[in-house]
Amino acid sequence: MDRALLNKLLAATGVNAPADVVEIRDAEALLVTPLKAAETAAAALAAQSALICKIWRMRTGRRQTVTLDLEGAALALQSVFYQRQWDYPIMLTEPRYPTVDIYPTADGRHVMINGGYPALRDGLLDLLQCADSKEAVGAAMARWDAVDLENAAADKGLCAVIVRTPEEWLAHPQGRALAAEPVVAIEKIADGPKMPFPALSATYPPSGLRPLSGIRVLDLTHVIAGPTCAKTLAEQGATVLHVYSPKRPQLPPFDMDTGHGKLSAFLDLGTAADAATLRSLVESADVFSDSYRPGGLAALGFGPKALAAMRPGIVAVSVSCYGFDGPWANRPGFEQLAQAASGIATVQGKPEAPELALSFYPNDYITGFLAALGTLAALVRRAKEGGSYHVRVSLCRTAMMLLEQGLNTHKATDTTVPAPILARYMQQCDAAIGRLHYLGPVLRYSETPSRWDLPPAPLGAHPPRWPAWV
Repeated sequence: MDRALLNKLLAATGVNAPADVVEIRDAEALLVTPLKAAETAAAALAAQSALICKIWRMRTGRRQTVTLDLEGAALALQSVFYQRQWDYPIMLTEPRYPTVDIYPTADGRHVMINGGYPALRDGLLDLLQCADSKEAVGAAMARWDAVDLENAAADKGLCAVIVRTPEEWLAHPQGRALAAEPVVAIEKIADGPKMPFPALSATYPPSGLRPLSGIRVLDLTHVIAGPTCAKTLAEQGATVLHVYSPKRPQLPPFDMDTGHGKLSAFLDLGTAADAATLRSLVESADVFSDSYRPGGLAALGFGPKALAAMRPGIVAVSVSCYGFDGPWANRPGFEQLAQAASGIATVQGKPEAPELALSFYPNDYITGFLAALGTLAALVRRAKEGGSYHVRVSLCRTAMMLLEQGLNTHKATDTTVPAPILARYMQQCDAAIGRLHYLGPVLRYSETPSRWDLPPAPLGAHPPRWPAWV
């Protein structure tokens, strides 16, 4: 595998982490796509593993190495599909989503809509003035011109984008704004004293010392990209408290897939009492990660600079769809919208017949890996030079990076992964929902094997407080 992207990602962190501790092994293609998705995921995973090795050396003086193969990187982009509860699939509460798909419009274009949550679904159906069925939605969208529909949806805070080619996206004002941004932005937002990694006495005793032992992460994210960041940090010992609104819809397959290694608590930030509880948690947190629409938590008093004032030395992590600058910065969005807007859908299919990458989620998972990379870099910089930091990643900027890698001349022809390959990564545990079979970590460290100390729990299963071990 070409290691150029790995070296580029590491250089961009501002942290001197040697790439030679990571071995990336080639493998047969597992993804039905011309995109270099496995290779790009491997580069992101390898970069954050290099930083884990650096943190381990900072804490212990010992060097360790890590291996990864492209098969593991490919599987990491589709882990939600390999979960089983008592050997049964974990189903979505509403498996048919007529309002999550690509449809042709009256002017010969295509528009991707996403109404995966009830409020977004109902808003789109109201805008389209149609019933909740593929036939009705398709007929309604065929009466709109693409630009008019995209703008009308945006005016109502709904999710709809024209399917563009990569060239069209790069010429679009939002595409131009993103092209000027780094894939992982790491900004020092406040000065402060150096904060070394916690001593052994502050770690989770059953785990012993691990690279991220004693690091406390508040995870206010949902679906895949944001939660994947904290799940990745938990692999190497971070204590993660996932905070979710009791009013927000739940998506069981995704909640389980990204819930490994985490405690899970409910807080309704619309109430003064729960907002005060979150502030008290922030005061002793190291990382605060959110994937709300940009500015959403800032309006509630939990923006990056407010967090730095509450907790000097905090690493604030923000995950969005369209980035943080440009005319679309405040628009809501999801994985499939990033595929459509950036041009991935026209590469996965054709401009006249776009398709989504349905057997894997490239932007979601890779963005989560990149968020973890930025978080680790900020923690290293905090230890060495002090200060508070803001890490920013977005689904569309990740999609652009993926397209920048060029295309593969070969790809898998079947979405079924050979059983012997899958068996190397599958694990099982007993969780609150019963026996859970799942895809385990794909990075192999020589001294601190990746693992999650806690099984996924139902959302809201724990009280909103740090556990006794930290």
